[in-house]
Amino acid sequence: MDRYKRREPNERDEDHFEEEDDGTVHDPEEGNDEDVPPEEPPVEDFYRKEIEDAGTVKKKKRKKRWMKLGIIFVSFLLVIQGTTSLIQLLQPDVVDFLATSYELSQDEDVSEWRESVVTLQVEQPGRVTRGTGFFIHEDGLIATNRHVVEDALQTVVTLHDGSAYEATPVSQSDDVDLALIRIEEDVAVDPLQLQPQEEDVEEGTYITIIGNPLNFSGIANEGEILETGNPTTISAPTYRGNSGSPAINEDGDVVGVIFATRQQPRGQGGSVGLMVPVDEVWGHIQEIGEEG
Repeated sequence: MDRYKRREPNERDEDHFEEEDDGTVHDPEEGNDEDVPPEEPPVEDFYRKEIEDAGTVKKKKRKKRWMKLGIIFVSFLLVIQGTTSLIQLLQPDVVDFLATSYELSQDEDVSEWRESVVTLQVEQPGRVTRGTGFFIHEDGLIATNRHVVEDALQTVVTLHDGSAYEATPVSQSDDVDLALIRIEEDVAVDPLQLQPQEEDVEEGTYITIIGNPLNFSGIANEGEILETGNPTTISAPTYRGNSGSPAINEDGDVVGVIFATRQQPRGQGGSVGLMVPVDEVWGHIQEIGEEG
């Protein structure tokens, strides 16, 4: 029974309380108010409180709506552009000229001629156009069409290896669609040779066209001269971007510069290519005092 002896209240708490010098008694297990840290502010106090009226909410909703519409519109344009490019790529004539270009490019001569052909990116007022040119002299002289570089604010020449240079205008013909530009940098590219002036261009001559049609680069195609003169008509298919392409005979000489396509009258076949004959190119070069 002694184990369960009852303790009196004063006996039970006798050692638990301590008496201060001033006679006050406190419980040492209870902390001093001064030692208790201040209560942390609620997290919500750190959020920015913004009172918005109905007009502000409406403006934000309108802005979000326009942003969504803008994203949808841009996405739609990208889809249309991709679809157009795919349709263009799958057109039978495009597939044909790509297949023909691949076959022709296996020829060593054609592969070498391609290195002398360049892509022109021309910035004109309000638009950027793309065309073709080709080296005709070791000093960086390039032949192309007048309409390709006319009123150019800047002309960038891209070589077969992907290197790019800014070109400066040299001259433009008033009589035919022909222009000459030049890059000042030294590049390791052999120029194409123009057919000698004393030689005639004959109908039926087999030619190879090398250019940059329909956003492709270095595309080779083949055909023949249908009718000589100014302009000269050819059977080789030409497309947008072929402007400024050289027409090269089997000897590797340039016999003309492509500048347009013309639809034949009904019953006389489809379209034909038009080119500035090489004698006009020679005449312009001599006129401005350039040695080709």
